[in-house]
Amino acid sequence: MAKYSIKCSRCGAPIQWNKTALNVSCEYCGQPVNQFKKEDSFKNKFGSFFNKIPFPSKEKIRDKCKVLLSKQNVISKSQLKFIENNSNRFFSKKRNIAILVSIPILTWSYMKINYPIKAKPFYPDLPYQMPKTSYGLNYKFYADNNNKATLNGDKYWCSIYRKNQSLTECLNSQEFRKDFFAIDSKVISGDWQVFRMAFQIKDNPMVFDKLYDAAVNCKKRLIAYYENRGLEGYYELNKKYPSTYGEDEKPIFERKKPHSVVRKMGNLWWASDDVQSDLEDGIYLSWHKERVKENTEWLKKVSKKDYCGYREGFKHKCTNKFRLETINTAKWSVDYAKESLKLRELWNKSNGIKYSKLLRSVCKNY
Repeated sequence: MAKYSIKCSRCGAPIQWNKTALNVSCEYCGQPVNQFKKEDSFKNKFGSFFNKIPFPSKEKIRDKCKVLLSKQNVISKSQLKFIENNSNRFFSKKRNIAILVSIPILTWSYMKINYPIKAKPFYPDLPYQMPKTSYGLNYKFYADNNNKATLNGDKYWCSIYRKNQSLTECLNSQEFRKDFFAIDSKVISGDWQVFRMAFQIKDNPMVFDKLYDAAVNCKKRLIAYYENRGLEGYYELNKKYPSTYGEDEKPIFERKKPHSVVRKMGNLWWASDDVQSDLEDGIYLSWHKERVKENTEWLKKVSKKDYCGYREGFKHKCTNKFRLETINTAKWSVDYAKESLKLRELWNKSNGIKYSKLLRSVCKNY
C-alpha cells in the first residue's frame, strides 16, 4: 500500500499515512488523522527533483561576487555592505537561485522559438509551372512602408550611402509606398493561392506591370514571387542585357521557377533568391554572414608578417607599402560586409512586416 506524506494542520509536523489506519494522530500534538492536510503530490515530486539539482552553494556565489565587487572603484564600501546583506538574504533560498539561473535559459529558448537563426535545410515543393493571373479589378490594400522598421533601415542606409546629405534630407528623399493585391485575380494550384500585385508611390497612379505575382501557401506560411512579364519580357531583356538575362533566367519568365521564396520562421522571414539562400543553407542571412566570415579570415591572413600575395619571382613587390594597402583593403572589406549584413537585417524586418500582412490578409478566411 502506497504511503502519503501529510502534514498536521495544527503544528505542521510531517507524518506518513497509508490511508487505511483509522486511529492515526499526530505524535507531536495529538491532532486526529481526519484533520490532516494532504500535501500536493506534484509539489512533492517537483521538490525532490529540484533538491537533486546541483546548484552552486550560496557561499560560493557570494564569495565570487564579493571578489568581483571589491575590484571596482564605483560602489562605496557602505553600498557594498548593503549589497552583501541583501545578497545573503536572496541566496538563502534555492528558489531564488533557480530563478537567477533560469533567466538566460528562458531568454535563449524565447529567441530560438521566435527568432531562429538555424534550422534544417528546406526548400518547398512548387508546381511545375505556376498558373498566370489576370490584372483584376478589385485591388485590396494590405501594407505600406510607413513603420518604424522601415525608418530604421532608411536611417542606416542614409548614414552609409548618403554621408554628403543631412539625415533629414536623405529621409525626405525616400518614397512612400503602398502595396495591393487583386482579390479577383486569384488562381489556385494545390495549396497555393496566386494573386496579381500592384503598388502606388505617393499619389501617383497605381502600377500593375513590371511586378511579381505572389503565390501564398497558408499551410506552410510560404510566399513565392513569380514574374508576370512572360516570355515577351524575357526576350526584350535578353536583347538589351544578354549577359544578365541568359538561358538560366528563362525558366523564371516561364514561371517554372520563382523569382524568390520567403518562409515565416517564428517572427522572422527566411529568404531564397538569386543572392540569399537561407532556406537551403538552414542559416538565417547565410550569404551575408558568409561574406563577413570570409573577409574576416582574409584580414587575418594578410595581417601576418610573412604574408605576400605575389607568386615566386615577384616577391620583391611585397613592400611595406603594398602590405599596408592590402591590410587597409581587407579592413574595408570586413567593414563593408558587416554594414551589408546589418542593412539586410533591417530591411528584412521591414519586408517581414509586409509579408506578414499579406499572409494574414490572404489566409484569414482560409
